[in-house]
Amino acid sequence: MATGTKLSRRSFLARSATVAGVATLGAGLSACAPAVPAAGDEGGAAPAMEVVTLTMWKGPHKAAGDETKLCAQPTLDVLEEMLPGISVDFSEVPWGQYNEKFVAAFAADQGPDVSYQTESFPRFVNTGHIMPLDDMIEATNFDRSYFYERAWGPGTYDGTTYSFPWIIGGSNLFWNKDLFEQAGHDPDTPPDTVEDFLSISQDITALGEDIYGFGGHPASWHENGQWPRRFGGHWFNDDLTECIVNSEEAYDGWNFLNAIYHEYEIAMPGAISGQEPGAGGYFRDGKIAMITAQNVFANSVRSEKPEFRLGASRMATGPAEGPRGRACYGGVGMLAIAAKTEHPQESWDVIETLVTPDLLTSWIGCLGFMSVSPHVNFYPDDEVLTTAQTTLEYTFFWPYRGWIFKFWDIESTSIESFILGQRTVEEAVEDMVVQVNDMLREEEA
Repeated sequence: MATGTKLSRRSFLARSATVAGVATLGAGLSACAPAVPAAGDEGGAAPAMEVVTLTMWKGPHKAAGDETKLCAQPTLDVLEEMLPGISVDFSEVPWGQYNEKFVAAFAADQGPDVSYQTESFPRFVNTGHIMPLDDMIEATNFDRSYFYERAWGPGTYDGTTYSFPWIIGGSNLFWNKDLFEQAGHDPDTPPDTVEDFLSISQDITALGEDIYGFGGHPASWHENGQWPRRFGGHWFNDDLTECIVNSEEAYDGWNFLNAIYHEYEIAMPGAISGQEPGAGGYFRDGKIAMITAQNVFANSVRSEKPEFRLGASRMATGPAEGPRGRACYGGVGMLAIAAKTEHPQESWDVIETLVTPDLLTSWIGCLGFMSVSPHVNFYPDDEVLTTAQTTLEYTFFWPYRGWIFKFWDIESTSIESFILGQRTVEEAVEDMVVQVNDMLREEEA
């Protein structure tokens, strides 16, 4: 059985330089084509190379099937040329089934050899289903500085590295330059403070015709959950044993969020923005002037409306000091190897090769995310996405714990209830804190 070529650090970046050339070859060439008979053979063919087939699962970041067609398969075709002893059987797993499918598959020892992991991956670490990577990293002299230092954090659990950073992304403030101009504001200057944000939003809302200065989905846990941080609040204590997002500072953020919907009325009503085409669609259609959204949102707007005059920047700052004042959602998606894979070396070869510069660009750049490596720039000629890359210092990661999906359900439902006017801010927040702390105690038990 042939194994994949082992990549040393010296060959890691050098090998990726050949990718562009390999990519121009026929993508349909088989990684297991039979060898040509050697001269002198009496017509006999050499045996075909034995190929190891690895399974790989990932949640989709494009419409169903599009990631496979546009990003994954072209990249994997090149990878298989680079690693001729390996074939990758790739599958998109819908997000609605993701956690449950992984739990069931790993429990049955049928999990994928290589997988894309997000915030809930410690659940699989705790059950022994994810392979530690520190020995492989040391054996291949992999240079950890190839990735941003902070990108390693989410995949490190109890001091052990369990995954490679692969995707990094976060939210930015996007704005409609046309609406800024119509309201008498510089289209190239975003709001710097929440006071600027409020003033500009009020001027734009005053344009009438159902136009609003700001908008968002009422149940968006990623975006709505940043307001308490911007005002100095914290979601959890340091050891993640208690939810503390009902502090005085956190309440300042919650009350500001509530006020832009119900007092100042500069945010599109949640009952409207929560329905089709959603806040993103209303932004694209010129009904919302500002929105916080993940950086991939820029590609959606520009593909649907190429003439859209789109601005991107860091979020307007609240009273909190440092990056927290401009807090936005951030996340790291990771590559992990199943602890019980029958092909640990080949699986390592795959994840190490997938993060080489050209393959990283081919797949993750295709998705519109940011680069996890300071040595790789996906969008050197794109002002909007280059700006999005610089805002990563203001992104905050949710806790990478097995309970994160339960937490998001509680959070999104609670925040939505006061945005829709169903409960007061205090009723919603205090109930949310109780529910989250009950969940933390149950998980610990």
